[in-house]
Amino acid sequence: MASLEPGDLEAAVRRLPAGWSGTYRASLASTQDEARALATAGAPSRTLVVADFQHAGRGRQGRTWLASPGAGLLVSIVLRAPGPPRPWRSTALAAVALVEAIEQSVPDLRPAIKWPNDVLLDGRKVAGILAEASFDGHEQTAIVGIGTNVTTPGAELAGIGQPVTSLSLAAQRPVGRGALLLALVARLDAWLDRPEEALRRCWQERLWGRGQRLRLAEADGEREVVVLGVEADGALRVRLADGRVIRTVTGELIL
Repeated sequence: MASLEPGDLEAAVRRLPAGWSGTYRASLASTQDEARALATAGAPSRTLVVADFQHAGRGRQGRTWLASPGAGLLVSIVLRAPGPPRPWRSTALAAVALVEAIEQSVPDLRPAIKWPNDVLLDGRKVAGILAEASFDGHEQTAIVGIGTNVTTPGAELAGIGQPVTSLSLAAQRPVGRGALLLALVARLDAWLDRPEEALRRCWQERLWGRGQRLRLAEADGEREVVVLGVEADGALRVRLADGRVIRTVTGELIL
């Protein structure tokens, strides 16, 4: 099979492995909305939507996710599983799979997971994850959106207002979006049927800032904490300056 040219995203969607189906769009409002519509219409698990450009993409806590055409890997995935909702699992699954896909595609990079849903390179954000789930009483349906800066130039990133980077900038060479997508799907496949505890352990091992003193922002303000790890339900466990150990499911670590 011929290798993909860098950026050949549409061709990658046509080459998804058995058990996966995909839709490619040159432009749409939101891959997340498109994937949700497909799920509502009965699309099976392992259905994905990929866009070259989206003009109304969104991230966690109502933020927007913007990427110029040709610069990002923008994908949303329908995942179904029996039983009650497990909110942390979809986020952890996507984060671990993406970190491993980046390492396979660009072996000299060392990405880390910023709890709960960002991927960093050298302390700069390179990807974000948004998982939205519903439960019909029998089955959980998760729509997992992943946005990765792949070829975004430094000049475009400079106006974002936080430490950010792209894979090509960090690697100092071109990185193909199509190859990254296929690596991501392969790693998702590898993790989907593995025990949740194994996934949580890998997620925890990849945590950015573990054992370090960082700032945690919550609704009642910011405070200094030491990151200890993630618990079985996905909550972040931290130690406060006074020695108390607490857990949070809504806080955000500050870059």
